[in-house]
Amino acid sequence: MLIELLFTFLLVILNGFFVAAEFAMVKVRPSQLDIKIQTGSGRAKLAKFLSENMDSYLSSTQLGITLSSLGLGWIGEEVFAHAVSAVFMKFGASPSGWAVHSISIPMAFAILTFLHITLGEQIPKMIGIKHSMSVVLLFAYPMRIFYFICAPFIGMLRFTSNTILKLIGVKKHGDEEVHTEEELRLILTESEEGGAIKPSENELIQNVFDFDDRVVKQIMVPQNRISAIDVERGRDQITKLVIDEGFSRLPVYLGDIDNIVGIVHSKDLLKALIENRYRSIKEIMRPPHFVPESMKINELLRDFQKHHIQMAIVTNEFGATAGLITMEDIIEELVGEIQDEHDEEKPNVEKKSESEFLVNAQATVADVNEILPIALPINPHYETVSGYVNYVFERIPATNDIKKIDGYEVVILKRNRQSVESIKLKVLEAA
Repeated sequence: MLIELLFTFLLVILNGFFVAAEFAMVKVRPSQLDIKIQTGSGRAKLAKFLSENMDSYLSSTQLGITLSSLGLGWIGEEVFAHAVSAVFMKFGASPSGWAVHSISIPMAFAILTFLHITLGEQIPKMIGIKHSMSVVLLFAYPMRIFYFICAPFIGMLRFTSNTILKLIGVKKHGDEEVHTEEELRLILTESEEGGAIKPSENELIQNVFDFDDRVVKQIMVPQNRISAIDVERGRDQITKLVIDEGFSRLPVYLGDIDNIVGIVHSKDLLKALIENRYRSIKEIMRPPHFVPESMKINELLRDFQKHHIQMAIVTNEFGATAGLITMEDIIEELVGEIQDEHDEEKPNVEKKSESEFLVNAQATVADVNEILPIALPINPHYETVSGYVNYVFERIPATNDIKKIDGYEVVILKRNRQSVESIKLKVLEAA
């Protein structure tokens, strides 16, 4: 009886071995095995071979699970039934009594089922998932030997399975292993939540996915915020403008901003002044590079690399100047805002009191709504706070214009020739 019990437990353990091996191989990533292979692990090389032949490997684990389960049902029930009957007989029950037989069989079935589910299925499955790499490396050689012994049966199982899958229109394993962008985004988010990657790493990779979808118009400096040089200005005026603005490059226009004729590099101007050879801005400016506002920014990046430039003038469909864009604008789409020593970091919303807020009108409504106590309405007619102000005033308002709307008193603090630059929002008291 003892030998039969030990053999039954051996079958349970064998079932667990195949279950753990199956889940571990499905869970482990080829890239993880590649890292182990680089350290010279022979088991990792074998495990990689098994993962590359996943169909055969899974068929062998299924064959092992099936054989051990059949053996367990064939031998185990009778063994446990005899064991339960022996316990009853110790308490004086008749070995031939119908009560002993009626109780021992269901109890044996219950015990066997419990052992099969816990020791043979659930625990091995959790071990295989939680410690997939360790399990794969540990079981690589035994599984290779088992596969070699059972190769004819496994080949027949694979052929039958693949034939049935083909008939019902299901692709076999390996035909659809490429992850979609949405799946990769979900994996990254789950990895961040699980602590596998840092939030900054997740944000950077997510930005890479968005990179191909964005166009120049979405990230350019708009025309009304361009600092530019009038080609007719004198040397002292140009020098003062370059110093005041603090930019390394400035566009040069003739007549108005829609007629950009060149780009001046601050270093070229400085060199000409030091060498006392400055005659005209035309002599030191470089030819401008024009791009359409509909161009994808990944294409623009390649364009910048091809022409070895850092700035381009953005034109609209009519050929007028829509804005400008720099290499820094492109890089910021990936890594976030870059502040250099000349940049003044101004918040989009500055809280003056519990009810008063100074708002940068060039910021988007969505961004300022994250800080304001009462969200400004979202509307397809505008994207920025400046656009919202123009929409509610039904014009470009003048400095100090006031309007009470959407729970605020809106006060125009600053504007340029073409748009509002900053406003004050004061929360209205409830009537």
